[in-house]
Amino acid sequence: MTLKTITKVDALQMNRMNKREILQLIRKSGVISRAEIANISGLTAPTVSRIVEHLINEEKLVSYVGIGESSGGRPPVMVKFNGKENFVIGIDLGATTLRGVLSDLDANFIVEIQLPTEINKGFKVIMNQVSDLVGKLMTRREISHDRVKGVGIAIAGLVNKKNGIVDFSPDFNWMNVDVRESLQELLPLPFIYDNSSRLMALGEHEYGEGRKYDNFVVINVGYGIAAGIVVDGVPVRGSVGYAGEFGHIIVDSRSKVQCKCGAKGCLEALASGRRIAQMGQEVAAGRKRGILFDLCEGNLSQIDAKMVALAAEKGDKEAISIYKEITSYLSIGIATLANLLDPQIIFIGGGVSFNGAIFFDNIKDSVKRYLISPEKSVNIAPVTFGDNASVTGALSLITSKITNFEPLD
Repeated sequence: MTLKTITKVDALQMNRMNKREILQLIRKSGVISRAEIANISGLTAPTVSRIVEHLINEEKLVSYVGIGESSGGRPPVMVKFNGKENFVIGIDLGATTLRGVLSDLDANFIVEIQLPTEINKGFKVIMNQVSDLVGKLMTRREISHDRVKGVGIAIAGLVNKKNGIVDFSPDFNWMNVDVRESLQELLPLPFIYDNSSRLMALGEHEYGEGRKYDNFVVINVGYGIAAGIVVDGVPVRGSVGYAGEFGHIIVDSRSKVQCKCGAKGCLEALASGRRIAQMGQEVAAGRKRGILFDLCEGNLSQIDAKMVALAAEKGDKEAISIYKEITSYLSIGIATLANLLDPQIIFIGGGVSFNGAIFFDNIKDSVKRYLISPEKSVNIAPVTFGDNASVTGALSLITSKITNFEPLD
């Protein structure tokens, strides 16, 4: 590589860094003048003016607001982030539900569509469902392809960052499926996908309470259990892309309960929504009476984690015992993460976490017992966006690439 080529590469990289810094300043400030951007960033006024003009006229990510008040000199030209005129699509690809959202770059939901995942019809049918859902989202608002920046997809599974293959998804029973190859034939838009729990953490960092922190964990407790980890403001992916498989740490080596991964005593096997439902069904089948049995009207297959929580709230002793057991296991796992990573805060989301006080109160009471020091504590809070956490993360996958001027691949 010649000196001239190196200089050109350095200049391109420097320009991208300056664009990113200026755009982030505008985005965080709401409304700001070019003079203020120059003062805060340390960039020269001509450089700021050139980049702002490019962001307005070429990237369409910034717009003029008007003229601000003068403090004695020339009135300042005010600009703002142009989030509302740019669109992205987020897809939460779950084993039971497929959810899609058309949003602007400020994460304001414009159109939402939800439908059951046709999981029993196989991988190709599900990929067609994703493609059809993207089309429906745009049709609802008559938005053309050129106005949509891209599609972010949250997938419950191990996504190999080197080749994009979903190496394993126990929820879908997928092994080595090529999502990229399939969707390239179906989607007319750029798209990116990643593990749903990691995207929950990304969405929390981009738009939620997680913006206040650089080091935190998002734990996803639903049909399975996983975590998204943010260290120094960056989501951790690991060497292959498997980082955060928190549900597969062993919390009871003597347990005979087998996980879908094949091991016994995994946190996911002992504390997921699937396990709560199983335990509830076993209790109701053994008693054939009581609050839980009455709630399901004798149909044991209707018992899920939410119904067990409702029975516990109504005073069902067995249901209360189930939640104490699963939250005890979760507390061991959470304390392990806290001891290992020393996060500023741990957010918890996923369907099981929506069961209110019986979930969070039990965890906060018991996690202290497993922390490295009696004086140590860890801040635990629900995710900002509730059941929108995964789809918000999917949107963030695109918006973070756009605002950092990174390629959508």
